[in-house]
Amino acid sequence: MDRFVYLSPHLDDAVFSCGGLIARQVAEGGAVTVLTLFAGDPPPGEVSPFAAGLHARWGEPTAPVASRRAEDRIACGRLGASVVHLGLPEAIYRKDPQGMSFYPDQASIFGPLVPSDQSTIDIAEGLLLPYLSREAALCCPAGYGGHVDHRLTRLAAERLGAPILFYMDMPYAARGGAIPLDMGVPSGERLAQTLAEEEIEAWAVASFEYASQRSTFWSSYEDLLQELRQHHDSNQGMLLIGPV
Repeated sequence: MDRFVYLSPHLDDAVFSCGGLIARQVAEGGAVTVLTLFAGDPPPGEVSPFAAGLHARWGEPTAPVASRRAEDRIACGRLGASVVHLGLPEAIYRKDPQGMSFYPDQASIFGPLVPSDQSTIDIAEGLLLPYLSREAALCCPAGYGGHVDHRLTRLAAERLGAPILFYMDMPYAARGGAIPLDMGVPSGERLAQTLAEEEIEAWAVASFEYASQRSTFWSSYEDLLQELRQHHDSNQGMLLIGPV
């Protein structure tokens, strides 16, 4: 199979997690699409103090998601992948009808889904359905680290009934993040592909294009490259869990 669809919760996750593998697949003549589920603008009105603080950290207090979409197009372009940006707002922007944030702080976005947010799984499933194809392998985050949007992406993908290749969510997987117990480790064969050094470097170069996220995860390009290389080597390659 030479067509691949990578489901990315946010505007960076697929490249952070699988950029080296995407570079290889494209170089071998494959067609790769990075489909970001939570790429929509914040709803009208004020965002929560938590979200506003993140906007300030990203250096984009006025149009942060538009800037992140631009970063994603550049990063995926570096790897030769096409992009699809769906319109769901990410967890930090979702609210109840009274305007109260579902996830008002750092701890909450790495916890379980709030009951009022369960309907987002149904919406996500409906948005993903048109992009299913028998000719394309579907790649999905396994949920390392437990971010609610990563959980939602996996839950929606599993409802589609298609074979899935699960990838390790970076950088959470490299920093001790586990898959939440209630989700469980996906079943299937563990598949590792050893990347060449130039593929790891292409991975790092593409990941570094997400300028808004650098201050959150890495202090320099060298730190980023080192972490990606160590993650790759510790797993004897790029690890995917696939259908039996």
